[in-house]
Amino acid sequence: MAAGFEGKLEGRYFVPESSFSHPASLEMRDGSLVVTIPETGQTHMPEFAELGDRLGNVPRKILFEDGSVFECPDNDAVDRAFHRELSFFSRMSRWEASWKFIVFACLATVAVVFGLYRYGLPVAANLAAWATPSGVVATIDRSTLDTVDRLVFKPSNLDEDEQERYRSVFAKLRSAAGLGDGDTRLLFRDGGKLGANAVALPGGTVILTDQLAQLAKHDDEIAGVLAHEIGHVTGRHSLRQVYRALGIGFMVAVILGDTSQLLDNIVSQLALLDTLSYSRKFENEADGTSVMIMNETGRNPLAFMDLIDRVFEEAGVENEQSGWLSTHPGNRERREEVIRRIDELPQ
Repeated sequence: MAAGFEGKLEGRYFVPESSFSHPASLEMRDGSLVVTIPETGQTHMPEFAELGDRLGNVPRKILFEDGSVFECPDNDAVDRAFHRELSFFSRMSRWEASWKFIVFACLATVAVVFGLYRYGLPVAANLAAWATPSGVVATIDRSTLDTVDRLVFKPSNLDEDEQERYRSVFAKLRSAAGLGDGDTRLLFRDGGKLGANAVALPGGTVILTDQLAQLAKHDDEIAGVLAHEIGHVTGRHSLRQVYRALGIGFMVAVILGDTSQLLDNIVSQLALLDTLSYSRKFENEADGTSVMIMNETGRNPLAFMDLIDRVFEEAGVENEQSGWLSTHPGNRERREEVIRRIDELPQ
C-alpha cells in the first residue's frame, strides 16, 4: 500500500513510545516514506505498518513498524495519497456527513425494527414454540400455574360432582381434538381478580373458574369454552404469546436449555397475565377449533357465545368495546364469524 503513495501530507508526528508530537509532513522519496519535521530539520524513514480506518472527521493515523505515528486531519487527502478514495469505508464516511443519508438511515432503521417486531418476532415465536423441549414446556406450565395461584386465583368451591361432570366433558373434547391425558388437563379455581373466565397455560393446563361455571345454563356452553381453550393448547398459543412478550433472547435461551433465571423472571412478574391475552388471530383459530370439536362430539358449536355474552352483561361492559375480561378479546363480529364457520361444516 505504501509503495503506491502519492503526494504530500501535512500533520503531526508522534515519536515512538511518547505522547509528544511535532508538526511534520509525509511524502514518498526514492520508494520510501519520509517524515520531515520542519522545526528541527530532522527526517525519519520509518517502515510503513498500517493505515488507520476512516472515522468521521477524526484525524487519520498512519502507523509505522517502530511504533511511531503520523496523524493527518485531512481524511480526503490521506485517501487520495493511499488511493483509498473509492474504498467502502471512505464512501461510508462521506455518507455519514450527509444529512440526507442520516435521515434515510434513521427511517430505514425504524422500518427494519418495526418489520422485525411486527413480522419477524411472531414467526420466530411460532418456530420456537414448536421447538421447545416438552420438559421445558412442562416447567413453564408449572411455574405459570404457581404464579397465577399465588397472585390471582383461590381454591375452587365447586362441588366434586360438578367438577367430575366437567372433567368427563373435557375428556371427550380432548379426545376429539386428538389429545391424550398427558397433553392437557382441566383444573378448577375461584377466579378472584379474573372472575368468570377460562385460561390455557403454556404447557396445556386449562383452568375453569367457579364464576364462569356458575353463569353457564347448560353443559354445551361450558363445553364450547373448554373446546376453545383446547384450541389454544393445540395451537401452542400461550407459549407463543410468552415468547412474543419476552423476546428473542428468551426463546433462544429456553430452547438451548438455559431456563433457571429465565423461568424465575416469568414467575416473578404479575405482567405474566398479559401473556395470556391472545391476539385476534389466535382467538379466531381457537374459535374455529371449538366449532370443529363441538360438532365432532355432537354438541351445539354456538352455545359458548351465549355464555360469553352473559359474561359481558354480568361485568357491565359492551361486547364490542372490551375483552372477555382480560384474556379473551371480543367484538360483535365474533358471533358472526362463528356462525360462518358452522355454516361451512360438512352436512
